[in-house]
Amino acid sequence: MDPGKPAAAAARGPHLAGVSHALLLLLLLLAAATAFLPAAQSSCPRDNSLVRDISRMHQSNYGREGFSHITVAGALAHGMKEVEVWLQTFGPGKRTPIHRHSCEEVFIVLKGKGTLLLGSSSLRNPGQPHEIPVFQNSTFTIPVNDPHQIWNSDEHEDLQVLVTISRPPIKIFIYDDWSMPHTAAKLKFPYYWDEDCLLAPKDEL
Repeated sequence: MDPGKPAAAAARGPHLAGVSHALLLLLLLLAAATAFLPAAQSSCPRDNSLVRDISRMHQSNYGREGFSHITVAGALAHGMKEVEVWLQTFGPGKRTPIHRHSCEEVFIVLKGKGTLLLGSSSLRNPGQPHEIPVFQNSTFTIPVNDPHQIWNSDEHEDLQVLVTISRPPIKIFIYDDWSMPHTAAKLKFPYYWDEDCLLAPKDEL
């Protein structure tokens, strides 16, 4: 056995121990630095400021081409109790699903023109909808639980509406078509723009 080898190993021992301590110290420093980094931003746009800039608020099309939604004041995002306000923009030809909900709803048309399609809750199904023109500076209300659809029937200009609903967060029932029975309408709760704000799913039973 080479008598120099034990001496060399002994010389390396303190050096390796120093490297291990340096690595441990580096890991501790990285962990401490990470603690001070801003947390990943939630996809729920909570902001309880008294005054908010709409142009800076969370806006998304929620997977729908030619559509934009901003929750200006919401139950799940802002703690609203009695009303909720949305700003929605529909590109030419775009429309909402056929749907109903057990709350009051008021529309103000800010820009463009379109068509309100309104069915009935008193029949077995929505039936043939009434087609009602809407236009810039017009306002209209939706009867509670009546199936309806908002359609930008203009081929060239966006339709932009300000929407106020009562008793949020609302449960929305969606229809495949106007002949679908009310009892077969599919419940969607929370609706797309509120999904990330609900901390835990609610038991419908």
